[in-house]
Amino acid sequence: MDGLRYDRLVRSPSVAPVLHGLMAAGAHGTSLLPYGMANGRAHDGRSTDMAYTDSGPGWSSVLTGVWPDRHGVTGNDFVGADYARYPDFLTRAVAARPGLRTAAAVSWPQLVRRGVLGAAIGRRVRYNGEFRGYRTADRRVARTATRWLTRHDPDAVFVYFGATDEAGHSAGPLSPAYDRALLAQDAHLGRLLAAIEARRCDPGRANEHWTVLVTTDHGHLDSGGHGGDTHAEREVFVILAEPGLPGGTRLQSPRLIDIAPTVLDRLGIPVDPAWGLLGRALPRPTTPIAEGS
Repeated sequence: MDGLRYDRLVRSPSVAPVLHGLMAAGAHGTSLLPYGMANGRAHDGRSTDMAYTDSGPGWSSVLTGVWPDRHGVTGNDFVGADYARYPDFLTRAVAARPGLRTAAAVSWPQLVRRGVLGAAIGRRVRYNGEFRGYRTADRRVARTATRWLTRHDPDAVFVYFGATDEAGHSAGPLSPAYDRALLAQDAHLGRLLAAIEARRCDPGRANEHWTVLVTTDHGHLDSGGHGGDTHAEREVFVILAEPGLPGGTRLQSPRLIDIAPTVLDRLGIPVDPAWGLLGRALPRPTTPIAEGS
């Protein structure tokens, strides 16, 4: 969920009842995007001694498991990206286990156009939130992902919603418009979770165990906007829910780069040290987990 400020999420269950329920049933925690993670100059002359609180770097870090000093993305122009060396976790999963069924649905088309989500992914669908508006595009993303979960058998799915970021830019994260965008995204998530729950009730799919991870790429200033190094822009969160995980567990400083190794871990794919991933898999619950993330 793009540009979702943690403090705006947790202030009341009414703004996002599904997410609050997910946190109560699973685990969650926050961390700050790193500041001063590298020295020298980026390709565009900017100092690399900064947090890079933009969507290009943020989602690249989520999907690749490394920070901008490795994946190379320091802005939304994606210049300098090295996805050949640091591909997204769905691409890594398919390379390790070619039989896996992977899918991604996004409302920010750049994630597909710029190669953040690689061509090896089984299904890649992009809707243009920049052109149609994210409210409409997110709704189409949710409909597509729900259909996959209902009619097909994906092993790993990545879903992106962008309306909170759009509202943050246009009206600020303290606005009613931001609350409405969050509530809409929350409802979309609820439909995805309902589709997963329906799978659990299907005798033919009773052995499935799904891990759900929710995160954001950056925060927003009170006035709206991001790209700087303030706490409000740098704070990110991770929510983790899966069978056997005690409800209300606090994660200790989960980072964006921990998402990729966590997904690979839950899919039973060992991380090769040669991949150079910087993240770590979030702790497993006591109940054994099978495929599905």
